[in-house]
Amino acid sequence: MDLFKKVDNDLLVVIKDYLGSAYTQNERLQNAIKFVIPPIQTGSDYSTNVSMVFAKALGKKPFDIANELCEKIGTLDFVQEASAVNGYINITFKPKIWEQFLTGIEEEKEHFGDGDKKEKVLLEFISANPTGPLHVGHCRGAILGLAIAKLMQKAGYDITKEYYINDYGVQIRTLVKSVQFRYEQIFGLHANENMPEGCYPGEYLVDYAKVFAKKYGDKYINLGEEEFYKDFKKEIVNAMMDVIRADLKLLGLEYDSFVSETDIVEQGKIDEAINYLESKYKEVTDDDGNTQKLYYIYKGKLDAPVGKSANEEEQEESKYSGEDQTLFRSTLFGDDKDRVVKRPDGTTTYFASDIAYHKYKVDRGYTKLIDIFGADHGGYVKRITSAVDALSEHKANLEVVLCQMVALEKDGQPFKMSKRKGTFVLLRDVAETINVDELKLFMLSKSPDTQMTFDLVKVKEKSKDNLVYYIQYAYARSNSVLRNFESKFGYKYEYDPKDLNGFMQQPNKLIKELVVFMAKYPQVILSSAKKHAPNMIVDYLKDFASLFHSIWSADIKLVDTNDEKHTRAMMAFVTCAKTVIKNALETISINAPEKM
Repeated sequence: MDLFKKVDNDLLVVIKDYLGSAYTQNERLQNAIKFVIPPIQTGSDYSTNVSMVFAKALGKKPFDIANELCEKIGTLDFVQEASAVNGYINITFKPKIWEQFLTGIEEEKEHFGDGDKKEKVLLEFISANPTGPLHVGHCRGAILGLAIAKLMQKAGYDITKEYYINDYGVQIRTLVKSVQFRYEQIFGLHANENMPEGCYPGEYLVDYAKVFAKKYGDKYINLGEEEFYKDFKKEIVNAMMDVIRADLKLLGLEYDSFVSETDIVEQGKIDEAINYLESKYKEVTDDDGNTQKLYYIYKGKLDAPVGKSANEEEQEESKYSGEDQTLFRSTLFGDDKDRVVKRPDGTTTYFASDIAYHKYKVDRGYTKLIDIFGADHGGYVKRITSAVDALSEHKANLEVVLCQMVALEKDGQPFKMSKRKGTFVLLRDVAETINVDELKLFMLSKSPDTQMTFDLVKVKEKSKDNLVYYIQYAYARSNSVLRNFESKFGYKYEYDPKDLNGFMQQPNKLIKELVVFMAKYPQVILSSAKKHAPNMIVDYLKDFASLFHSIWSADIKLVDTNDEKHTRAMMAFVTCAKTVIKNALETISINAPEKM
């Protein structure tokens, strides 16, 4: 039950009726109306600024408008009192509506906070090259993507999680060459040779080469490099993707769809996308009134980047800065310069492949797209959002979430776990070393664009300073209270809405604060989904846990053997709190432990 959604709707009916044409004729003022939950010390449950917003339009003092509106608002069935305070309208709800709200939580259970049905969304994330296992650098992006997907689904969006398999280009040729070298070593070739320059040295390829050798024997040890690539590229990429899928499953992440870059290329989708954009243009008029058609695709030269660029693609472009190239006019869409889609020799850039892939997204009917990029790809954002804008004729919107890397430590010291597997720490090593829920909650505790340091020791500490423990302990503690009831009264408590009758007549201040905080949850879901910010859910859980733990230091008796009726009311309240905590944890794909 979204209490405040119902309240807002009912209040707006009264406000619209009072304001009349002043409301209907001024959309800007409509949007300026705010409904907020004021600080608990005000004694009010709700407040609105409508009197001050419309004072000038009505030609009245805010105080007079507030007083007149208070009389009308006071007639609503859920309002106990409405009063004018410094131009604001403060509202106190009848206790019964709070009791109905709590009852609604248990009626809806896991569906509490669910949003209305919204449009479909394509969320693409990780999309790492399929050249081996995922490393810890992919960990935060994977956890973030899964949480955003579940959060948006909770808010009502029809979400599809997609992985773009970068299985075309130099890195895949290098992968196949590396496997061929390891395979041939098994049968005595390259006995005293080092891995060829640029090849992948990871132990995982030795393991895979053994599987390959067991399947084919020595049948292909004399096959040429190009033939080996053509014959086994797909099989090797699929094997690497199986490794990646297994890594992701450790985090509880399974994708809804996979798209292959090879398919994009071989099906001619790159030329199709470029040809499509070649026919599109924007008419611009200069200061003299002359109109010119600026086509989205054109032949031209680009200036070399100033200074040494960290972007590989820009470095590549600078090689041909004096020659004509095929360019996408991304400056029409706010980019700082136009971008290369075809080099002078006719070969297409990685950006051209990305344009084709995003056209494929749009062609499938998606108008809301989300990509999660590593923070080091921030310079790529404007060009790809420009391309989507052009491809969709402004009908599709691409939002890019930038995700910072995470530094791994143990007791404050940089930590590497997999020396035998290369110079990086594998995702599976981290996922198998600590509790995955602890890993997820920590990774989601900060905004995606915030750098983090993850300490493998500190995350296991059972203290108030450990956010993971602090939040999960609140849920475990609610279960402990219910077990305490059973031990004291000899039977297990089963929720009954009748137990809440009269519960909110004169509640303890902290209990009331907790109930109000629960009522905020649906709006927190909606807001965090729109902002793609699961950390807002973690912040909500942190504050909720703080309030809940405060019960034990506030001399509030939850289980009183001398007053079974009061105790059952408290158990109904604790049951609701337990439901909200579990609901919020599951919304970001984290389990709620029964005991700790």
